[in-house]
Amino acid sequence: MTVLVDELLTPIAPELVEFERRLEESVRADFGPMADAMEHIVRAGGKRLRPALVLLSAALGTPDRDHTFNLAMGIEFIHTATLVHDDLIDDALTRRGITTIHETVGVNPAIIIGDYYFAKGANLLASIGEPSIDLAISNTVMTICLGELLQLTSRRDYEQTLEEYHRKIARKTAALVETCCYCGAIVGQLDERRTEALRQYGYLIGMAFQIADDVLDYTATAAELGKPVGADLRQGTVTLPLMLALDESPSAPALQEVLAHEVLTDEDCEAVVRLVRQSGAIERTEAQAHDFAQRARAQLAAFDPSPARATLEQVCDYVVDRRT
Repeated sequence: MTVLVDELLTPIAPELVEFERRLEESVRADFGPMADAMEHIVRAGGKRLRPALVLLSAALGTPDRDHTFNLAMGIEFIHTATLVHDDLIDDALTRRGITTIHETVGVNPAIIIGDYYFAKGANLLASIGEPSIDLAISNTVMTICLGELLQLTSRRDYEQTLEEYHRKIARKTAALVETCCYCGAIVGQLDERRTEALRQYGYLIGMAFQIADDVLDYTATAAELGKPVGADLRQGTVTLPLMLALDESPSAPALQEVLAHEVLTDEDCEAVVRLVRQSGAIERTEAQAHDFAQRARAQLAAFDPSPARATLEQVCDYVVDRRT
């Protein structure tokens, strides 16, 4: 289990253990090569933030147990499928410190495996029998695809605006986190006011999470990330720390000189990471992440005190203070 599970999510630890058991059982039931390829990713774990948010959101109401687990598993399968395709698009060698699926089984099988787990996730969600969940998930997958396309078409665009960056990460990351909390509220049978509060909470936490993730790409070690430092930069993805370092920073002229190179070498990327760290942009980016997290915390005032609410409040701190 991860630190997130062990320390932060104690109130739902038994539910997370059951979630892992059901998830692994569902993967093992698949066709041999399909299961073999996915099993090592499932066992690698990850933060499990999305299923945890489903469980916590549902716990604020009166959920059906099986519906809650099917929702959490369905969303996790869809999230994992997006990662399979992301890694393929980015030509990534590792994910969470392990070899990516396309490196293990090849490009064409990886595409099929990603498609299969999209469908498997949708199948689990459909079993709940709640049209609003099906609609939310389908809209979210379309939104994620738009976000990924925006990221692809904005590679090495060093002049994009803050609004464009926020729009991109809202679609790429925050949309699915928002949907976890919204759908958790639906299975928890919460009223419209509290469902909307959880939806807003999820969106804001998703934004904080992605901005903090973009900071880690410049500040964490390769061992902490499970991938090279500056991986986004090497793929041409322009994130907030670099944008702010290019905006009225003492490091801006030196950065512009390096970024003008037609192809960024390893040495160029290391220089950019060093200059961003020296620019003050990291602190400014972290401040934005904390602002989103504080706004997320405010949404929880709609709920009476409970272990689930207290844990959701702690998630606001976790997403901006984590090192992986």
